[in-house]
Amino acid sequence: MDTEKILSKITPKDYHNELEIILEDKDFSEDVKNLLLSCIYKIEAGYHDYEIVKKEVVSKKEYLEEILSIIKKKCHHIEIRKEEIKTIEDDSKTRYEIDRVEGSIILWHPNEKALLYAIYELDDNQIYVDEKYSLIRTSLSELLNKGENMNRLEVLRDFNGWNWNTDLDELQNITINLVYQNLITLLGINFMEEWIHSEEVKDYFGLAKEKIKEKFGREKEEIISSLISKLALNTCIKTNVKQKKYLLEEKEELETEFAKLNNKRELLEEISKNKKEALTKIKELDTILNDKKLLEQEYIKRNAKLPEYHKIFSLSHLTEILTKQRKKIMQKIEEQNKMLEPAYYVEMKTKLEEKLDLLSGLNLTKEQLKEKIMVDSIALEKTIIDCFRIKIHEIDQVEKTAKKEELIKRIYEFRYYSFLYLENGQRIGKTEKLQDSITKIQKMLIQKAKELKCMNQIAKEEKDFEILHMLFDTRMINLENMVVKLQKKETIEAYLYETDILEKKVPLSISKEDLIIKLDKKIKLLG
Repeated sequence: MDTEKILSKITPKDYHNELEIILEDKDFSEDVKNLLLSCIYKIEAGYHDYEIVKKEVVSKKEYLEEILSIIKKKCHHIEIRKEEIKTIEDDSKTRYEIDRVEGSIILWHPNEKALLYAIYELDDNQIYVDEKYSLIRTSLSELLNKGENMNRLEVLRDFNGWNWNTDLDELQNITINLVYQNLITLLGINFMEEWIHSEEVKDYFGLAKEKIKEKFGREKEEIISSLISKLALNTCIKTNVKQKKYLLEEKEELETEFAKLNNKRELLEEISKNKKEALTKIKELDTILNDKKLLEQEYIKRNAKLPEYHKIFSLSHLTEILTKQRKKIMQKIEEQNKMLEPAYYVEMKTKLEEKLDLLSGLNLTKEQLKEKIMVDSIALEKTIIDCFRIKIHEIDQVEKTAKKEELIKRIYEFRYYSFLYLENGQRIGKTEKLQDSITKIQKMLIQKAKELKCMNQIAKEEKDFEILHMLFDTRMINLENMVVKLQKKETIEAYLYETDILEKKVPLSISKEDLIIKLDKKIKLLG
């Protein structure tokens, strides 16, 4: 346990009181103030369970102080309106409007969840994505902002201090949430926090790809980054008309370029023509640069056309400009020559194909785009599940005293992951196309738990999985409190308890002879 956690237990902060102090200086209605106070109260009630279930989360202190800071510094006006909310195309779940310039929030049919999401959206800043990812810069930035906001809302949305539940109607975008949670799984919460909140002009997407490659291998990194790019772009164009228009124009240019590459005869003719024009221009520049009189004439000619604040201030400045122009043209000639090299030609063609593949959803109908998002999501999750296999193998590298703790963390992580949802409303743990992959990881975790003696065996080896896999199919907060009791009726039935509270009973296909434990006896599954 770190120092901050120890101190927080000794002298816990009263965030409810801190919010009341902030609200004294705010001209909010009593209804708004009460809603904000209720929001903080519910977060504090559910945060402990949230930390147990999810594992990869920021500290409660960091989380609550962030909310209070946004309210104090950025929320200048919050208003509740009673008239009917306007119909907002493609976003029936929106219950608010925000104005970042004015720092204002208007709420319809308010509740704590809508208010908290609006507060975080009010705090959104453009997340930097390097220019080399030009086709997905806007889309990825949008995905990260929305994903972060949904991630921050999760404790209030899914945890009420008694249980853990996910209401799909409360998720603003299921696919964006899934991709964002995938990124946390792959990169960890600390990396994601740094990426989202950094003000540095830094290629975090490139760093993320390097981190994934280092941990999970080049092949998985290429699949993951490609699919995340597609999902970011395709979820963005569903609502961002301006971005879709820009990308359609880019796609048209890329298709023209690709058509040129495919027509080798025309390509060679164009390269030849461009080289001749470039060499002619080089000759003109060399003539001017090597003749002082011509250089002076060029200086007068150019300055006559330029506005005052853009004029060339000396002959040496003009020489520098012409030299740069010459260098640029020479680079263009080199590029044209490289196009004649088979390896470079194939590389260029492959890059164009990848870009066009990324943009392949632009001309699809809504239904076709929805189907494409589902296909790409399933492909992404198959790779993410395989990454869990590598994470389980990493347990062997952990110090002996920490192995059990690390394994139990992985069990919780995979249980949480299994309860994430796909766009079609199916959760990952119940998706038919992922079942084989899911089962393999569950069996790996169970086997590892038995090796480390932190899971009780219930039945003979080949029959045990039918019972033990229930660890991954329960929303009990604390898995260490999960108890099973087997009873024989017409068949064997498993009664699952959270300590003494019955959660459910499950019929089994095993016989009494398969069992290692006695009937009617309660036994912990994990611990």
